[in-house]
This record gives sequence, C-alpha cells and structure tokens, in this order.
Amino acid sequence: MTLVLLAGFVVLLLINVPVSFALAIASFLAVTYGGIPPTLVAQRMTAAIDSFILLAVPFFLLAGHLMARSGIARDIIDFANAAIGWARGGLAHAGIGAGTLMGGMTGSAVAEASSAGGIMIPPMKEKGYDGAFCAAVTAAASTISVVIPPSIPMIIFCVVTGTSVSKLFIAGLIPGVLIAILLMVTAWAISVRRGYPKGPPGSVRGFLRATRASVWGLMMPLVIIGSIRYGIATPTEASVVAVLYGLIVGMFVYRTIRLADLPRIVLETCVTTGVVMLMIAAASLYGLIITREQIPQGAAQLILGLTSNPTLVLLLIFCVYLFAGMILDLGASIIILVPVLWPVTQTLGIDPIQFGIVTVVGLAIGLVTPPVGASLFVTCGIARCNLVQGSLAAMPFVVSLILLVIAIIFFPGIATWLPSRMN
Repeated sequence: MTLVLLAGFVVLLLINVPVSFALAIASFLAVTYGGIPPTLVAQRMTAAIDSFILLAVPFFLLAGHLMARSGIARDIIDFANAAIGWARGGLAHAGIGAGTLMGGMTGSAVAEASSAGGIMIPPMKEKGYDGAFCAAVTAAASTISVVIPPSIPMIIFCVVTGTSVSKLFIAGLIPGVLIAILLMVTAWAISVRRGYPKGPPGSVRGFLRATRASVWGLMMPLVIIGSIRYGIATPTEASVVAVLYGLIVGMFVYRTIRLADLPRIVLETCVTTGVVMLMIAAASLYGLIITREQIPQGAAQLILGLTSNPTLVLLLIFCVYLFAGMILDLGASIIILVPVLWPVTQTLGIDPIQFGIVTVVGLAIGLVTPPVGASLFVTCGIARCNLVQGSLAAMPFVVSLILLVIAIIFFPGIATWLPSRMN
C-alpha cells in the first residue's frame, strides 16, 4: 500500500495534477489496492471534514476576501509607510510591515503576496529598487501571514494532531513579529549596500493621519486575537465575527463592496475551501494507510536510532521540512509529514506548541524557495523578473527565516511562553 501511495502521488504530481487531487487519488488507489471496502473510504473521508474546528477555515477565508476586496490593503500599506517608510529602503520596510498587519486579515500567504505585491512592487521599481529584490522581499513578508493568526496551516496542523487551535494561534504572535524584525534588518542591510533610497522624513501629523485612515483594518487582527486570547470566542466563533466585521467595513464604511459582489466573493471562498477540505479528507485515507503499514513506528525507530536528543530531533525534522517545502504545498506537507513525525515528538516529550510553530514556520520557508515557491512565483510575475533571479535575491531572507526556526528549536519559550500565560 505504501508503495502504491508514494508512486501514485509522485506520478500525478509529475503530470501536473493539483496537489489536493493527487493526494486524494493516490490515497484512494492505495486503500483500494489494500482491500479496504469503498464504503469505509467514503465514511472516513466524510468524518474527517465533519469537524467544528474546520468551520473556521471557510469563514476566515471569506473574511480575508472581504477585507482584501474592501480596499483596506492600501490604507494598511500607507500606515506602514508612515510608521517605518522613512528608513533606508523604506518601501521594503513598509511592505514587510504591511505584510505583518495584513497577516491578521487574510491568513493566506499567497493572497497577501498578491495583494501587497500589486500595490508595493510597482512604486518600488519606480524608485529604483531592483525587480528581483522587490519580488523577494514581498514574498518573504507573505510568510508572516501563516504565522500570525488567523492561519489556515495552523488549523490543519491542529486537526491532524489534536493540538489546541487557540494556543497555537497565540503562539504565532511572537515568532510572527520576530520574522518581521529579521526581514527588516535584512532588507536594511541590502538597501544600504545597494544605495536604495530613504522614504520622506516621518511626521507625527502624517502618522496620525495614516492611523486614522487605517483604523478599521488595524482593528481586524485585534478583534480576532483579542476574542481568542481572553476566552470571549473560540477560533471558529472568532472567524464568524471576522466575517461580520469584514461585511460591515466593506459595505458600510468603505462602501467598496456591493450586494452584487457577494456571490463572486463567496464563490472564490468556496473554491479555496474545497481545495483545503479535499486535502484534509484525503489525509484521513493517508492516515489509515500509514497506521496499517506502521510507518510512524518505523520513522520513530529510525530517528531514535540516530539520536534521542529532542533538540537534535527537531533539527532533523526541520531539515526534512526545508526539502519538503521545495516540492510540496504547505498544507499538503503538513498533512503528509506531521502524522508520521507526531508520534516521535510525543515520545521525546517535545512540546506540541513548539513542534507546531517549527512545523508552520519551517514549511512556510518553502513559499519563498523554488521550484514550488508559490508566493515567490506570484511576486516574480508582478515584478516581471524570472524565478531564478527572484530565488537568488530571496536567499538572504531565507537565511533569516532559517535562523529564526533554529532559535525556536533551541529556545522553545519563543513559541510557548505566550500561550502558557493563557487562562
């Protein structure tokens, strides 16, 4: 069964079948080959997506679409530019800052790369920034969207492992801010070396004006995170609140969303949700296969045969994530790898929250590395540079992300301290 699963999945990927369909078809072929009744397959897939937690996925996606369509992204970027655009390489810093703030709205790295890239990259090129650098810094900033809540990959991780969504969401705040700081330091160093321009000097009046204009967008992450942090709402309930907030802001504050626009927005959300849910349903078949074939036990014995040191094990897992991120979608990587590695981490007593953050951030690096590099692919298209140039320009930012994951491995408190303060 294992051979059928792996061979089928690889062949389907090679002929450009979408990852979610490839995983579902390969899993179905494997369980059929193993003699598992088709009725059990249908029951397993249906049960996998019959989850209260998973209701958060379509609602967070819908909230992100509403906020992106409302035009609030431009106000967020103006706010970030007023706050930090005066530094050397100011537009790059503004893009990173905007990515941090927009991460609390979209929950999707590719959506953030597309919306922020469309606004930030053209003016950056006009100011003399190299196109490859523009693509690289915007793609790197998009990784923050899957670390700062709401995060669809975090929800998938929690469904696969049973970890608390609320705690993992809160755990992403400090790493998300650290990613922004590291990316800004990297962008500043490159900007100084290349002589990229500073933005206009900042002023208190300009900052206050930008803050007032973007206050509705800035409130969105606070609504989501605050309601979860203080126990006012579960992540699923917070996702519904986010949709209502997005509707009110888009239709009555900005007045950029009309009633006639809603069917299209909902349809876009349904398509994206379908892809995510199909991967999760296929993952249930995948889990059935690896359980029958005792793959987790074999992986545990293999890793523990090399070392039983939790830190070294996490470093080995991170190396696997770096490779997987280069060839697989982030969500698919979680679904394929985490069920195999989870028992190993539990045997060694590794904190589930630390493992979750290492998983999400480690695999998010794949959004900026070829050949998949979904965010980098989008931003290179906007910047009109080829993927090779964009990949080379992204290397300093990739190194910064790698250093952060290593820091989380050696200092787990970066990920675990904030959720430990929850009541």
